[in-house]
Amino acid sequence: MLSHIALVFWRGIVQRRLFTTLNVLGMALGMATFLTLALIVRYEFSFDLWIPHAADIYRLDAFDDSEFSVSSIRLIDALRAEHPDWNATAVLRGFSGATIRVNENAWDVFIARTDPHLFEVFALPLLEGNPATALVPDGVVLSQAEALCFFGTDHGILGKTLDLTQKGQIHRLHVTGVLKELPANTTPRFDILVPSSNTILHTNDLWPMATSEIWVRVSPSVASQFPTLLQGLVQRHAAGLSEQDAKKYVVRGRALTSLHFFDATIGMRGTDKRLPVILGIVGLLALVAGLVNFVTLSTALAATRAREVAMRKVLGATVLMLGLSFTAEAIGLALIAAFVALALTELTLPWITTLSGWPIRLDFGFAVPLLIITAVIGGACAGAYPSWVLSRFRPATVLSSARLPGSGRLGSRLREGLTIVQFSFAVTLTICTLVIWRQTHLLQTMDRGFHQSGLLVSHLPNDPTERLRQQRLSDLVRDLPGITGATVSDDAPGGGSAGITFDITRPGNATPAILAVIGTESSTLPIWGAHLLAGRLFDSSHDYDSRPMPAAPFDSFLMGQTWSFGAHNVVINESAVRALGFANDASAIGTPITLHGKDIQTIIGVIADMRFKDSRASVTPALYYAISGPIGYGVLSVRYRNAPENTTRAAIATIWKQVYPESALNLRSVGDIIDEDVRPEQQRGMLMIVASFVTLSISSIGLYGIAVFNVRRRLFEIGVRKVLGATAQQVTHLLIFQFLRPVMIANIVAWPVAWRLMRNWLSGFDRRISLSPLYFALTALIVLALAVLTTLFQIRRGARSAPAIALGSS
Repeated sequence: MLSHIALVFWRGIVQRRLFTTLNVLGMALGMATFLTLALIVRYEFSFDLWIPHAADIYRLDAFDDSEFSVSSIRLIDALRAEHPDWNATAVLRGFSGATIRVNENAWDVFIARTDPHLFEVFALPLLEGNPATALVPDGVVLSQAEALCFFGTDHGILGKTLDLTQKGQIHRLHVTGVLKELPANTTPRFDILVPSSNTILHTNDLWPMATSEIWVRVSPSVASQFPTLLQGLVQRHAAGLSEQDAKKYVVRGRALTSLHFFDATIGMRGTDKRLPVILGIVGLLALVAGLVNFVTLSTALAATRAREVAMRKVLGATVLMLGLSFTAEAIGLALIAAFVALALTELTLPWITTLSGWPIRLDFGFAVPLLIITAVIGGACAGAYPSWVLSRFRPATVLSSARLPGSGRLGSRLREGLTIVQFSFAVTLTICTLVIWRQTHLLQTMDRGFHQSGLLVSHLPNDPTERLRQQRLSDLVRDLPGITGATVSDDAPGGGSAGITFDITRPGNATPAILAVIGTESSTLPIWGAHLLAGRLFDSSHDYDSRPMPAAPFDSFLMGQTWSFGAHNVVINESAVRALGFANDASAIGTPITLHGKDIQTIIGVIADMRFKDSRASVTPALYYAISGPIGYGVLSVRYRNAPENTTRAAIATIWKQVYPESALNLRSVGDIIDEDVRPEQQRGMLMIVASFVTLSISSIGLYGIAVFNVRRRLFEIGVRKVLGATAQQVTHLLIFQFLRPVMIANIVAWPVAWRLMRNWLSGFDRRISLSPLYFALTALIVLALAVLTTLFQIRRGARSAPAIALGSS
């Protein structure tokens, strides 16, 4: 029996080469798209699962108003006081910028300071070194990538030394361990681990200072009691907090395996969970489109085999045997499609990886079973129609009929319904692709409130003695050829170090507004190219426009000192105008406002919102003040014109070595920063374009196959129409309209679905395009034109056939 099924299967492939090719190609494209997106979804949902005991590791977040991924270092003390039996460790992340020097080479890096208990919580694999002895004073543990960067090798470097400069102090460290390269799907990154004493870790020993990640590894029974065990923890160890402030604090345990998606919800890196879910749905839609195409062509092809079924039944074949034969043939074709899909995925995955940014690879242990299961399900679905319909035909009726059964109303309605489903998916994806592409284009080209081209930025060393060199650096850079301006501020495009906010009130409005307070020089806003909307910008000739600051706000905050801002003239942005309740920009000019309940500031200007960071998020209401003197946590901004960027960079690097010989220069183009900001949206858009193209291709393949089938089946009808006077053009129009009907219905079905999906997606952007009917109309024109082009050749060929030949085809 098996040999008979195999023989029939092979003969069918040879005799029906066109339909077999269309069937396999459509199914393979759907499977390949599904497999590629399934690999991406699998990657996103597998974050941190490789870490030993990952299910037992938790990050403890202590926060008052809003949650962050870092907490106060005091939390580890409170934890060890109440739960000394827990495996707990602290990793200091905040303000950990440093310079590492090996011989004459220097790198600007971010380090993670940790206590000796890190490897008790995270059983991370070491390429070299012993986890029990690696975290010792004056030691450093490097990742393989950092070891290669610093020493040119990741082997045989134990005991080698490097100099770490931070806050003006130089420390010589020796390498005590090299971490094996951690998988890309790892949330906590440990590139440079510097074991530190308890004194160093507690440098910023204040509850409001969220600078540390606090990790614990506990049993599931303990984790289930976190709400009870952690309740009131801060209040019981609230030294330095007022009773009222202490009451605001809560502590939450966040599972390591949930952080990849959870951190995105609190604005701390991570990935929006909706993204992989959407990609998974797109992959399923592509697969369903391939399956629908496969079933549609299989049912069409089966309708031509009625006489074959009748003859086989006359020769003794049973219904069961015919059903098994048809199902086996369909599964066999689907398995061939699975093999082709595997090859397509293998060939295109490097390109998709580069395009999308996901570091995925083809895992045969995952891919092969997935494709086999899909092929079996798809084949069983495709074989169902011939198995349970054709195999039950009565031989006498079929063999005595002048025309072939199996192409009646039921079969036609089934194929038309499947075509509608198939094109509905394609139309939905195409509309979504157009909207995503336009939104991405908006993010790339929108006015961000400042002049983007020709602007370079770099973070400056922050030690108080190093700040005194800021003015010298600015003066020397400003004198370089092609440089039109150089300035220092504590915020800048790409993100500064300030991030400090204060409550602001104005006369007649008792409700305070929370504004980011940003320190600049009087030349900063003009150099950035800020758009003035009302009033004026800073002028150092005015007494209160640019004033010396005895201590940076952040410094005073870190030291717990009472700090007075003093009186300044200030500039605010559009969002601050709305937050403070002004009727318009002009009405804000000259208004005194109160900062932190005590310092009176006067508004002299209003500028357009400047989008320095996340293009999705809304702009923070901001207040700018000018300082005549060093700026804490400063960022250098350099404007150049009529000079090559590489030449400008090299000249600035030369000046930098003169002023900051012990520190590394990290100069970035604002254009590159913006490109990096919108890159995730570009990558998602490109994936959607690929998926949309594939789905349209599958739909077109299916429609072409149906066109070939229907034209062949209707040659007799065409001959009769032409004998009765119909022209080839009239027959062509009639057939085209019949083929376009399911495509038009598919548009009607897809439009409300696409509208709802894109409305929800666009709601995540502060600046977004309008959901214009143009995208829906354009998609309809594209799909209808594609359907016409796909079927026109076969239709015209059938319409032009000679009536004698057509009438003889029955």
